[in-house]
Amino acid sequence: MTRPVPVKDRTTGRAVASGGLTRAQVVGRLAAFVGLSAVALVVVPVLVYPFLQFANGITGMRLAWYGVMACAAMLVATAVALRFFGESWSAATRFGIDAIGAWPVVGGIAAGWFAIAVPAGLLIWLGALHVVPAEPGSWEQGALLALAILAPAALTEELALRGYAFTLLRRGWGTAVAVGVTSVLFGLLHLFNAGVTAQSVVMVALAGVFLSLVRLAFDSLWAAWLAHLAYNFVQVAVFHTAVSGIAVPQPNYHTVSAGPPWLTGGEWGPEAGAIAAVGMLGVSFLLAIHAGWVQVHRRGWRLDINWRPSGRGEQ
Repeated sequence: MTRPVPVKDRTTGRAVASGGLTRAQVVGRLAAFVGLSAVALVVVPVLVYPFLQFANGITGMRLAWYGVMACAAMLVATAVALRFFGESWSAATRFGIDAIGAWPVVGGIAAGWFAIAVPAGLLIWLGALHVVPAEPGSWEQGALLALAILAPAALTEELALRGYAFTLLRRGWGTAVAVGVTSVLFGLLHLFNAGVTAQSVVMVALAGVFLSLVRLAFDSLWAAWLAHLAYNFVQVAVFHTAVSGIAVPQPNYHTVSAGPPWLTGGEWGPEAGAIAAVGMLGVSFLLAIHAGWVQVHRRGWRLDINWRPSGRGEQ
């Protein structure tokens, strides 16, 4: 696997990362982005809470509004950081108009959907997950509630980890480091969720690797966000399980673990089970083919591995 090798500035003698930045400058921008994000996560909710409180009185969707506030905070923090450093929104985040299209949208949704739907369906077929009755209600309303909660939450996490921060890490230390660091942080961010275990943190970190591959394969944060959303939505709105240890009320039926937690994920949800790794690895292989990292020749199963750390033309 190749990665960008920093060169030395002829004047200062310091290592220069991709994009003409020194590693010290990359670290400085990362620190500024983290600081702005922390401030925005405090300030933005204070400013918009009165409006959301009014909206909550009408819709009754308090939990969903908390996610909207966090998402708005990350959007503001990213915009301010990019404005301050004179960076292009689209190039730095891959969340611009040029990064959205049929392939990123359909591919992202399909990647997230099949990565968890196939393993969970297999567990039901094997009897390791059981579908049991629940309080009757409207499936559509339950699905819309799940979407309202999950969509901003997924975008918040993608902007925080696989947006500008991901781009900066790639510039300074290459793709492998960017994927590794953001994925470990993704796992650690879930340490305080209900029912957390060592395996659940590892599996969330693996999901971080998977989502990074989605971003790289389609060169689009839209794809990573939609894959993230689809991955969680399938668990909550289709199978009616918890996601990352958080249960969103759903009507008519629930899917409960009837097998060993290491396989099914237990109370955390199917994403924490070992079977989820199979789904993510399988879809990742298809993503690698789509991106051109792996070529499968017709003569047998000979694999020609061609790693392209910059994805589809990303700088």
